[in-house]
Amino acid sequence: MVVEIRAFRGTRRASVYREHVLADGAYDRIVAAAARRGLALLPSLARGEPHELDKRSSRRLAGETTDVRMSGELPELDRDLVAIVEVARWCARSPGDAWLRIQAA
Repeated sequence: MVVEIRAFRGTRRASVYREHVLADGAYDRIVAAAARRGLALLPSLARGEPHELDKRSSRRLAGETTDVRMSGELPELDRDLVAIVEVARWCARSPGDAWLRIQAA
């Protein structure tokens, strides 16, 4: 099973999106590393129900993911960590409506 992270800009009826798909287990490892670091948002987004974040929460997700990346704990997932940060920042920096979804596929 994979986890899709998609950031949308626009309206619910007409939007554009960017996404990153994480391979099986990678998302769980990132969430676990965030929990060990005492971060709040990422561990609350454990796999299960789909999650939807607003622009403010997307900015926080980018920050927490950067923290995990800078820790050097998951060097083999560096590309995934960078991609998550880029998608979350793209959402957070939208001049209009934007949201981010995280869901297992």
